[in-house]
Amino acid sequence: MDAKASPLKSRCWWTGLLSHLKGYLLISPAIALLCIFTIYPIFWLIHSSLYDGSLISKKRNFIGLGNFTTLWNSIDFSQTVWNTVIYSVGLVIALMILSTLVAVWLNGKMQKRLNSLTLAAIFTPHIISLVSVSTIFLWLFDPKIGAINYVLTLFGLPNCPFLASSKTALFSLVLMMIWKGLGYYTLLTMAALQGVPKEIYEATAIDDVPKIRVFFRITLPMISPTLFFSTIVCTINSFQVFETVNLMTMGGPVNSTNTLVFQIYSDAFKYLRLGLASAEGVVLLAFVVVLTVVYFAFLGKRVHYQ
Repeated sequence: MDAKASPLKSRCWWTGLLSHLKGYLLISPAIALLCIFTIYPIFWLIHSSLYDGSLISKKRNFIGLGNFTTLWNSIDFSQTVWNTVIYSVGLVIALMILSTLVAVWLNGKMQKRLNSLTLAAIFTPHIISLVSVSTIFLWLFDPKIGAINYVLTLFGLPNCPFLASSKTALFSLVLMMIWKGLGYYTLLTMAALQGVPKEIYEATAIDDVPKIRVFFRITLPMISPTLFFSTIVCTINSFQVFETVNLMTMGGPVNSTNTLVFQIYSDAFKYLRLGLASAEGVVLLAFVVVLTVVYFAFLGKRVHYQ
């Protein structure tokens, strides 16, 4: 009896082990790709920030935190970090507020055809290449022949220097990215609004609740998960701004539009200072990680999940 039960018991043990390992085998390709293209580059970046040298030299010397000390004492790098923070804060706040208001407006009692046309017009800039958008806005922002200044002149208003002045250049980049990204975040917010039960709004209409109170007490809490997701995505994307700076301003005038990613590119591929560029990459990584943790610690508690 024991001899017959032994093979059966062994087979059950082997089947249980295979069933247990099946899930790990299925996700192993994704884990391998994550380790190769995400985790390993992060550790390589941190390791590289502790050395000097360039991309064209095999000899690299260990200098510890020397690259970070150089960045700490650099006035230009402080300005670059400040530019990045201002750009990100301005862009995220403007996009989240405008996209929410536009989505609520489009979700109201409008004609379906007009609704679709308006949404298509707002979303179209998102699918246009950023290179094309930058080229178009270079002409629009031109202080002499730009279309925006031409319209301002028709109304008797003074011309704006836009990208030609250090006081308005960063604001001009934010304005352009609001135009480009508004449709995407509006679409996400509209999808969330479609999931809010209509019975809630019908009940508020019967009770004659003011619309402003309905917006803050019902609409915003119901779509808060989508707004939370959009805020995190928009923040991470804003810290990665590169194409617009590279194509439109090259960090000028007077370092007023230089951002972290563009500074990393310049130090690594223009000045061949790989160690310094790696240290700047670590700073950028730290910014994104800290902001993400802060978002989840403070904003995450205010998210209402149905």
